[in-house]
Amino acid sequence: APGASSKLCLSCHDGTIAVDSFGGRVGSTNISTANNVGIDLSNDHPIGITYDSTTATANGSLFDPAAHAVTIGTGTQTKTGSIASTLLYGGQLECSSCHDVHNTFTVGGLGTGMIKMSGAGSAICMACHNK
Repeated sequence: APGASSKLCLSCHDGTIAVDSFGGRVGSTNISTANNVGIDLSNDHPIGITYDSTTATANGSLFDPAAHAVTIGTGTQTKTGSIASTLLYGGQLECSSCHDVHNTFTVGGLGTGMIKMSGAGSAICMACHNK
């Protein structure tokens, strides 16, 4: 089940509520089709899952999140730490594990999907996956 931060993302990105619906107002502006993940997340990367040393060992293709270091962002806006301290929220993998809605620790502007690491060479995938 998605955590609170992912539910906040999905409140717009599932396409069920207009982005200008708030304060009792019924809006009419929905998120673009390209940014709408829909309500069926079965073809998307899992979110709301526990990612710990036990999970990594059982899976066999994940780095130990307590021991593997990652760097997010680019230029003067970078942050380095373990997967657990840099990407996870309460030990959970959430939307914000890879996306930074505040665009602070990202590899580019708004056109990059607010991604924390480059997609080149599958770098964002290889931050957690070891194969």
